[in-house]
Amino acid sequence: MAEVSVKPVPLLKDELDIVIPTIRNLDFLEMWRSFFQPYHLIIVQDVNPSKTIKVPEGFDYELFNRNDINRILGPKVSCISFKDSACRCFGYMVSRM
Repeated sequence: MAEVSVKPVPLLKDELDIVIPTIRNLDFLEMWRSFFQPYHLIIVQDVNPSKTIKVPEGFDYELFNRNDINRILGPKVSCISFKDSACRCFGYMVSRM
């Protein structure tokens, strides 16, 4: 009898976003590809918005920077501090889950 290869369905695939606050390129995602690729990533750039953050190809993601946070939160932007990873709270706020 031939063995059947069954690829497991990722847990909570349609119910989970992964929030990543960052100040650098996301090359580390290559090492985590098998775990993270099935999920939607919300990347919050906690650095000068003019700097381009590189995300490896093949990931489903949204990238937000300080300009996006200012635009979305308007006068309430002060509730999200920068340069201390608190920007991840914004990622939780915009998560579709």
